[in-house]
Amino acid sequence: MTRFYLLIFVFLFSSFSSFAQQSKEEKLPHPRIQVKVGVKPTEISLRWAVDEPLAWQKANKIGFELKRYTLMRDGKLLSIPEEKVLGIFLPAPEKEWMNLAEKNDNAAIVAQSLFGESFEVEMGQNQDKLQGIINKSQEVEQRFAYALMSADLDFEIAKMAGWGFTDKEVKLNERYLYTVILNPKSEDSSALLIEKGTAVANITPNYELPKPLDFIGIFRNENVILSWEYLQLRDIYSSYFIEKSENGKDFSLLNNLPVMNMNDTDTKQTQGMIYVDSLAQNGKLAHYRIRGKTIFGDFGPYSDIVSGSGKTDLQVSPIIDKFNILENEDVSIHWEFPKESEKDITSFELLHSETDNTNSYKVIKNNIGVTERQIVSKSIAPSNYFKIQAITKNGDKRESFAIFTQPNDTTPPETPLQFKGKIDSTGVVHLEWKANTEKDLEGYHIFRGIQKGEEMVRITPQAITENSYKDNVVLENLNSKVYYYITATDNRKNQSAPSEILELEKPDKVRPQAPVFTEYKLESDGGITLHWYKSYSDDVAVHQLFRQAKEGNDKSWKKIYETKDIKPQYSFTDKDVEADILYNYYLLAIDKSELISDKSLELSLRSVRLEPISALSGLSSSINRDKKQIELIWKTTQKNISEILVYRQKGTEKPTLWGTLSGTQNFIEDPNIQVGNTYTYLIKPMLQNNQVAKTEKITVDY
Repeated sequence: MTRFYLLIFVFLFSSFSSFAQQSKEEKLPHPRIQVKVGVKPTEISLRWAVDEPLAWQKANKIGFELKRYTLMRDGKLLSIPEEKVLGIFLPAPEKEWMNLAEKNDNAAIVAQSLFGESFEVEMGQNQDKLQGIINKSQEVEQRFAYALMSADLDFEIAKMAGWGFTDKEVKLNERYLYTVILNPKSEDSSALLIEKGTAVANITPNYELPKPLDFIGIFRNENVILSWEYLQLRDIYSSYFIEKSENGKDFSLLNNLPVMNMNDTDTKQTQGMIYVDSLAQNGKLAHYRIRGKTIFGDFGPYSDIVSGSGKTDLQVSPIIDKFNILENEDVSIHWEFPKESEKDITSFELLHSETDNTNSYKVIKNNIGVTERQIVSKSIAPSNYFKIQAITKNGDKRESFAIFTQPNDTTPPETPLQFKGKIDSTGVVHLEWKANTEKDLEGYHIFRGIQKGEEMVRITPQAITENSYKDNVVLENLNSKVYYYITATDNRKNQSAPSEILELEKPDKVRPQAPVFTEYKLESDGGITLHWYKSYSDDVAVHQLFRQAKEGNDKSWKKIYETKDIKPQYSFTDKDVEADILYNYYLLAIDKSELISDKSLELSLRSVRLEPISALSGLSSSINRDKKQIELIWKTTQKNISEILVYRQKGTEKPTLWGTLSGTQNFIEDPNIQVGNTYTYLIKPMLQNNQVAKTEKITVDY
């Protein structure tokens, strides 16, 4: 194939793929087919991809099979899900991509990823902004990342590559389960260990895409920083489009290219997205708006409009280069500021804070002359943070870095000891510890976390003086434990080392979720095999299976199976059943606090009839001397006979299969006979419902 040279302009915070991202987060033992669903009032769209590069490359050659199972109709769970194969999906042939690739960059990228002998990405003029993004030595990863990114941007290209489908044969009153597996008709599918993908969906008549959140603009010198919330809508929008207007009415796209996210890592998730646009001149009003686009090609509503104009910034900030603590504990502060920039400011200000927290600084001296470079201030508190702030002529402010001064005492208190606590049934946390004995002790600070190993947050705005504390936690959320440590602080804000971390178990008030039946099988030996998914509650300890005989004398529910093993799926074969009896089954989950889930949906099944039934009657024989043959005739008493097997035995020889008849035939003729022999015929009906029918036998002397 002719190699496509890809010229890709990737904007700040562009994304590789939501499917690749899911692979990082889940860390499954085997590659998996990830499936995403988009619903509309009359159709359901699906996108899938293998989440590991090498497995993805091999799977594209094998193809995928998409199935749909109808699980519910009119609000009722179907006893047997209705299965439909929606198709086998493979990339379109290479020649179909050639012309399209000339006019569609996304098609060119996917085609090169699928068919190209090599995969090269040529950088544009903005190479410095993309430095370090692509490691050219990892070609398979490049193919994987760029192909899925391009498929995210163009749903039609995704379908052409065999990674997408729109199901239009759906109904409002039904709920479906979709499964995607490797093409079972391919000889290579069994050798590739890739877990199947699943998704549950139903059409939503009134569904509307959400508006982008927290869209703001920060207007600076000849540029604007646009930002908006990303994380909450990450699973809905894969990309955003930015539009600009000079009059607030007529908007046009910036560069006609999407903005995507590529800052997520294994340990960090991006909360917001940022885009920087240049302004032709300061003081001229500009207007911006954005809207998101899904991987299925649907655009959401526009954000609120952000308006503003650029303004000239002060290019330098004051720099505090030295300070001295004087004998009376006053502080002498000296700073640097370029002489040539004095014309751009009106004054300096001295800022002070005791904590250096955001928004904690206050102006303690203002209207300091533009030619001044030194000032003396008192040590207002045991801990003092100072900044010098320059005020520009247009009202902007440029701060120096903070300096910290603390008169004399720098010895922190001892670490608090004997830290203990408990959580009562109402969610009140009772903490206590041994009191410190330092004379200059100000108090204690409490820190709390809800996950082990995370950075813990201080929950006491000011130091508390007692050596006990009450906190409140929500018992009905998903975190079963809460973590605390304490520090001691003195009047000079010297803080001790943290105490040991206290791990407290919450009283369990949340009932576990019920398990879910997935399928069943009526075994030929009469048993009933049930399959189900585990409860998705984290603290489940036991799964139980119950049975009721609907048609017997004893209609009470009995527990027939219990397991403490925790695994994704379970199966159990109920062999203690009678023939042709209707049985009901349900499941329960019990968690470590012995809280019991609601019952699962009941499953009603009738056991297979084991004893043979009579399907033929009136079997008789006659000898036709003229034709020199034996003739057999009978009547059928069952309508569900699929075929009839005929075995013949000559004398003492072993019976052998002599012929197969249709289920409606009621006679046979045997011309292959010899005088002086005995012939035995065994007539065996085969029933469509797999029940066993009686074999009829007749012996004829000729």
